[in-house]
Amino acid sequence: MKIHNIQLNSSINIKNINIAIGNFDGLHLGHQKVIERLIHQSNEMKIDPTIMSFLPHPRQFFSEKNNNFNIISNAMKINLLKQLGVKHYIILNFDQSIASLTPKEFIELILVEKLKIKNLIVGYDFKFGKDREGNVELLRQQSSIYNFTISVLEQVKLKQTSEIFSSSLVRKSIQEGNFEKVNSCLGRNWSMEGTVITGDKRASKMNFPTANIVPPNLIHPKRGVYAVRVLHKETIFNGIANFGIRPTVDGEKLLLEVHLFNFNSDLYGKNLTVEFLTFIRGEQKFENFDELTKQIYKDIQTAKGYHLKN
Repeated sequence: MKIHNIQLNSSINIKNINIAIGNFDGLHLGHQKVIERLIHQSNEMKIDPTIMSFLPHPRQFFSEKNNNFNIISNAMKINLLKQLGVKHYIILNFDQSIASLTPKEFIELILVEKLKIKNLIVGYDFKFGKDREGNVELLRQQSSIYNFTISVLEQVKLKQTSEIFSSSLVRKSIQEGNFEKVNSCLGRNWSMEGTVITGDKRASKMNFPTANIVPPNLIHPKRGVYAVRVLHKETIFNGIANFGIRPTVDGEKLLLEVHLFNFNSDLYGKNLTVEFLTFIRGEQKFENFDELTKQIYKDIQTAKGYHLKN
């Protein structure tokens, strides 16, 4: 897959573009339906399937609260798009010059003049242009003027609850610690990835060694204890993790602490991918270290019971 980073004044040379446009944050099953349509149509048209996203996410650009918003990193998005069969990934730098374009200017300057699109695929609720005034109806009107076709995918719903797949639903579920719903929406387990740092070794004194990871700049899950799966050097381990500040030991720094079952090697400096499976309990402050220790062993038994059943 070729990656193209472009701005308003950039040039790009991809012929006969069949493109799907969106933020694709999380690449949930709704997004995957759009990409399935893109791949199928592109194969029929015998042209390369292309995705265009915005970086940063427009909601981040317009908000002072830029951190801890995205569901997945851009690196993971690139990897997933490759797996799905996308051939070109265009990253449009979302700056003030792009934010100021009216919907018609966006169509003319970006879609027509710069990309020279032949076919466009978007979701039913796609909005674009200044103040998000552009919509699917405007795209349909302009497609006849500029001689491109448009395909619109209708909403996709969760079978269990009939909720509409959306990045907002995924974010809300992550913040609530509802990873059964999160992972159903994504079609895979949501994860955090990071390098293991040196901790205070308190957990090791309880015969409970943990790998400590500083959370990446992604949306934060609810603080508490989770059953997790951990990928290390292409090997998967079951485990338990705590996401929080460790109030019992007067912790201040937010950490992801992971304990791998049936594993006792040194992990300092190693890279881990931690998949969140189910929420066990919320973060709480215990009266003393002994009470914390007792609860941790209860949590371990709960997590091991979960892994045995799943």
